[in-house]
Amino acid sequence: MRKFAFVNIAEDDKVTELIQKLSDAGFEIISSEETAKVLTDIGLPVVRINSLTDEEYYGFSGIKFAACKYGENAYQSSAALYTRDLDDPLGLDKFKLISGTAPSYNNYGDLDRLLQTITHIAATFDINHGIVPKIAIGVKHGNACGVGVSHDQSSAIKKMVTGDPTALFGGLVMVNFPIKAETAELLLTHATENRRLLDGIIAPDFTPEAIDLLKRKGDKCRFIANQKLAELNRWRVDEEIIVRYVRGGFLLQPNYTFILDLASPDLKKYGEATITEEDDMLLAKAISDTSNSNTITIVKDGQLLANGVGQQSRVRGAKLAFELGDDNNHDLRGAAASSDSFFPYIDGPEVLALAGIKAIISTSGSIRDKEVIDFCQQRGMALYLIPDAKGRGFFNH
Repeated sequence: MRKFAFVNIAEDDKVTELIQKLSDAGFEIISSEETAKVLTDIGLPVVRINSLTDEEYYGFSGIKFAACKYGENAYQSSAALYTRDLDDPLGLDKFKLISGTAPSYNNYGDLDRLLQTITHIAATFDINHGIVPKIAIGVKHGNACGVGVSHDQSSAIKKMVTGDPTALFGGLVMVNFPIKAETAELLLTHATENRRLLDGIIAPDFTPEAIDLLKRKGDKCRFIANQKLAELNRWRVDEEIIVRYVRGGFLLQPNYTFILDLASPDLKKYGEATITEEDDMLLAKAISDTSNSNTITIVKDGQLLANGVGQQSRVRGAKLAFELGDDNNHDLRGAAASSDSFFPYIDGPEVLALAGIKAIISTSGSIRDKEVIDFCQQRGMALYLIPDAKGRGFFNH
């Protein structure tokens, strides 16, 4: 069926751009109310746009960039990645497959999630310290299961691969530094008796020796490069509008752009965390804000120890994080934790206190905030709170 759009706004550069987007999406542009009424009367759909701030239509078109064998599951074929050809150096179409099998639909999804996490970490440290550390992240089903930050590449990788080794099996890894033979060897063998199996590695670049070391039978490990990963800073957080399909239409929202600034006047501090604990809170917040909510994230000395993601109650997230840390033989005493939203009761902080957590970053907004603050002070845990309306970290809800 033909589609029509009536743009009832005085034309300027932005309106011209909107009209072009509508045309690219297959709409025929009409210029008068009378024509719009006639078309409507005979039963043809007409989209009316009366302002740029309250559009009745939002659309974009894309160019097929890469075919995927199938979607999330084998019966979901065919599937593909489309590019909007934006001037974004970190767009998925700017990543080059150096070696290995073509990325799958799930690989592209995980790559996008990795970019959310690594750019949030980089922006967080740039804003708070003026520097971006070496970052290594491992994900499974989009959520970080290993993260290490350090001034040293080898240390970052060691921290990442020992976070949750079981979850990392068959996962994807992203780093903001080139992979050479030495770091490739760590990815393969550090803290494991058997060769570590990975589905893909994304880095600014790879040496031929590193690729030879990391290759899997049947080229099942993908080596994907983008040199701009080595240039991450506070300006690389994705600010494009997010469009999500829902049955019968779509949801539209701004991107996830909140970055915690410890100097913000909105941040209230109850108790005093050490510099190391504050850095761990910064890292934990960047991870939890880019993990499936509800999330409780535990970090110690620049290493993700446990990521309790996707829980339907906050206390269960705390329990899951405690359990994951214990399963992987991590000593959680002295660690920091992030909760992606406020604690509705003290049960979550009780679990974290039992685990030995010494500092928590969360949000305020619960009717029981005072009870949570009092409990943390009684247990000697520093509690930093940002208003929920400004810093809530729900993600991929």
